[in-house]
Amino acid sequence: MDFFQKANCDRCGKKLTVRTMSMFNSDTICLDCKKKEEAHPDYVRARQAEREAVRRGDGNYSGIGLPPDLR
Repeated sequence: MDFFQKANCDRCGKKLTVRTMSMFNSDTICLDCKKKEEAHPDYVRARQAEREAVRRGDGNYSGIGLPPDLR
């Protein structure tokens, strides 16, 4: 996994100084893109699905998929 080596946000291309993983898929994203995710109506569902996957022991959960309006 290249999470720590990424130089730019997978979503917007902005240079990464702080990074996080998308809740919808495996993108490495900047905090601006994270804020957009958090405002999306499917965000709560994505968080819930990730929690359930972790509880099942799925350490490689890939998310529910990126909504088209966040691309």
